[in-house]
Amino acid sequence: MNSSLSSACGCAKGSAVKFLPVLLAAAMTAHAAPSDPGKTAIDFLEKVRQRKLDLSPGGDTALSPLTADDKKRQIARRLDRMARDLGSDPLQVGAVKLDENFAAVLVRKIGGLDPSRLQVFPVALVKRGAEWSAAPLPASFENVGAGYATALRGRLELLENWMLREQVVDLEKLREQSIKGMRRKIEASLSADDLRKLNSKQIGERFLAACERGDLPSVLGFLGGLAAKLPEDWPARLKAADLAITAGSQAPRPWRLLVAPEVARVMVHHEEEDGHALISIACLDPASAGPRIEVVHFQLAKGPDALWQIDPPARFLETKENSDDEAEDDLDSDLRDAFPKNWIATHPSKPQANAELARQTLLTTLRNGNFQSLLALSKPDETPEAARKACIQAAQIWWVLHDPAAVRHAMPLAFQADETTAVAICQFLSAREPERLDARALYFEKSPGGWLWTPDPNSATRGKFQEWVDAESRHWPGRWQQSLLSRCPVMDKNHTIRAPSKDDARKTVEAWLDATRRGDVETALLYVARLDDPASGSTVLQNLGYETTDSRRGKEQPSISGIYQGEIWTAVGVRIDQDGKSRHPLYPVIQTDRGPRILVEIDLVAAGKRGRDFLNKAAFERLAKSNSAASELKMLFAEHQTNIENLPGKADH
Repeated sequence: MNSSLSSACGCAKGSAVKFLPVLLAAAMTAHAAPSDPGKTAIDFLEKVRQRKLDLSPGGDTALSPLTADDKKRQIARRLDRMARDLGSDPLQVGAVKLDENFAAVLVRKIGGLDPSRLQVFPVALVKRGAEWSAAPLPASFENVGAGYATALRGRLELLENWMLREQVVDLEKLREQSIKGMRRKIEASLSADDLRKLNSKQIGERFLAACERGDLPSVLGFLGGLAAKLPEDWPARLKAADLAITAGSQAPRPWRLLVAPEVARVMVHHEEEDGHALISIACLDPASAGPRIEVVHFQLAKGPDALWQIDPPARFLETKENSDDEAEDDLDSDLRDAFPKNWIATHPSKPQANAELARQTLLTTLRNGNFQSLLALSKPDETPEAARKACIQAAQIWWVLHDPAAVRHAMPLAFQADETTAVAICQFLSAREPERLDARALYFEKSPGGWLWTPDPNSATRGKFQEWVDAESRHWPGRWQQSLLSRCPVMDKNHTIRAPSKDDARKTVEAWLDATRRGDVETALLYVARLDDPASGSTVLQNLGYETTDSRRGKEQPSISGIYQGEIWTAVGVRIDQDGKSRHPLYPVIQTDRGPRILVEIDLVAAGKRGRDFLNKAAFERLAKSNSAASELKMLFAEHQTNIENLPGKADH
């Protein structure tokens, strides 16, 4: 910034104007005092982008109480647009210019390697007493009640003009610095010697690895970021790669195929001649109702500086997502068939010592592992076409259990094995339809190295167990719930119950919340007790389904809001924030011979809504029919209700 802008003076008595420009370094706000204009500007913009700005007079801005309602609405709309521009990148103070009780601050939005993401936001401030307040509009002292004196208006116009002029200058300087910094970051991850000495296959493999680990500097280096002359379409390459690496699993296609952690990908072809090359990468994305193996091709060339450069197809540079319904190219059929063989060559299978261990490992991986781990447990077929079909079948089963729109959990029901083959019957429990039986047969075969899962078993393997599978299919419809709930102790009228300690109750509820958030039904049921009621099983599974679905939707972790102990019950209150609202359930915990357990079928939520009061009353009536311990729980719930009413914010339902 130009320090010559620092002074100006008037000639009228008592109205001499003194300008004191202060250029602040980017990091000076880290420990600034509350009255520091730079910190005030940062705080203002942080509240804007979080959409938590109090725009009322006397709130978070210097807005004049005389501002008309129409003007307030215009200001709110403009601040909403600014919130979108602010995004999530870090903010730092640039330059600050002071004029007695007024100030102009430039705030830089930094982060990332894409200069187009950089921005400079001008913030006008007013000092009232010892504290600075931001004007509600950027680069403007309008609507702050500064008055209309000609001399003052002239001073404020100078500050406003300075902000608008220096915003442009500072942004250009920031972008120049970004380009130089980008090259330094690329060189720290990928050297020009590597791009010069490696062959095209090695370049392709390292590019693929950089995409997988989200290494943006290296990816940009492979795309030409170290060339003496950047590619003509460099801004598009940089922007597309930056967006893809930042987005990860949410990256638009076709970038998603290269960067999403759940996608299995491997190089299936390369050819090189006279400084030009072609690489082909086969990708299997399980996050789809109809997964298939897709092939993407990249051309490579050596530039005048002898550096390899990957030139992505045009669809990698488009700003909007490409459809994933593009027709398969028959010319790539052999490359799609090559996926299983090449995948196994670079990701060896992990056979298990026996059939039971193979079943346990498969269930654990289906629940908690990634798709690549699942492929490692899968038996490769002999023919390329059959092997490709088996990989796609594995992807379909993985997606059934990992689709965030429909939480499911694989539960073991029965198992049968002989010397060379085995089959497991599993219930794919759905949080949306917890009472529905969805039993599936999963087959295993013994290979020379050990036991592996067979996603698409042949007719001989199916035929060997067909009679047993048919019999089990007739057996489970009326019994699977009892098997699933067998580890949940039953509380009948004669059951002597006592309150667990507050610490044990807290740990039990926290473990329950963690399991439901992960969608781990089997673990969640380990913390559940049941009523001695014919409808108990269905009610437990229904409430478990509701809680699992809700908890996986929420972005914030639930928190314990209170623990209430009686002689029979220890009840744990929880606060759950979701979509800007709070919910306050109360979990009744009892001590059983298997440890503390939650009675999840007694669904209690503190709130003032009439509908919720009706449901709470129905839960107590249901408990009273099965056990005489309802009265004490009612008192604990009343204490919870009072506690919630006195907390900042109120329960919404």
